[in-house]
Amino acid sequence: MSKIQWDSQLYLRYERERTQPSIDLASRIDLDSPAVIIDLGCGPGNSTRVLRERWPAAHITGLDSSTAMIEKARQTSDAIDWRIGDIQTWYEPNRFDLIFANASLHWIDDHESLTKRLLEAVKPSGICAFQMPALYNQPVAQAIHDVSESPAWKSHRLSDRYTLRTHTPGEYYDWLAPLSKQLQIWETVYFHELANHEAIVDFYSSTGLKPYLEGLPSAELKDQFKASVLEAFCNLFPTQRNGKVLFPFRRIFLIAVR
Repeated sequence: MSKIQWDSQLYLRYERERTQPSIDLASRIDLDSPAVIIDLGCGPGNSTRVLRERWPAAHITGLDSSTAMIEKARQTSDAIDWRIGDIQTWYEPNRFDLIFANASLHWIDDHESLTKRLLEAVKPSGICAFQMPALYNQPVAQAIHDVSESPAWKSHRLSDRYTLRTHTPGEYYDWLAPLSKQLQIWETVYFHELANHEAIVDFYSSTGLKPYLEGLPSAELKDQFKASVLEAFCNLFPTQRNGKVLFPFRRIFLIAVR
């Protein structure tokens, strides 16, 4: 899959919904005063600021492969070391007290070797903590995949571009339990209150819908695909009595102590 072009403004249109999981994850991390922290896939810095608020004395680095995201993050704080880098190749063993990744690792291949490499990058008794969309049980992701495989869109081979990876809790347990002193894994379903079904398309257009949209050669086709996705969402998620829509979004969380 070609490199995704990120839009920080579109991403932050739903900043509250995207930041809450990082708040929930950070609140469960049992570290009093970590000295060195890195936020992998920090995006525009919303998750990194959560870490700064929780551990104000720590040296914190925010790393992301998107220049646009890092430029936006730099506008928010000069108390954080913002760096451009690729998680896929990043490796700094035995350096960090905490490695934190908020909705970023599912863009990376081979999670068995990835999670082992991340755990090796924390110091003994340090922590690796991450959360991702639970794509193995995510109705919105399945609906978009089904649209891409429908007769109207199958010739574009859009599903070939969708290489996002999230594995089951049992798989992460098998990979990390032998390497961890302590391991916590849990799931949370966030029911986002959105104005309408169009808002779900808008929400997802900055993340999981992007691989499909970037596989289409024209703005017209992109709009047509989003219209097909919108129809699927209307059938999948009922309108509430007040006219709004509850958008369920399942996430998997993991905290591993080396």
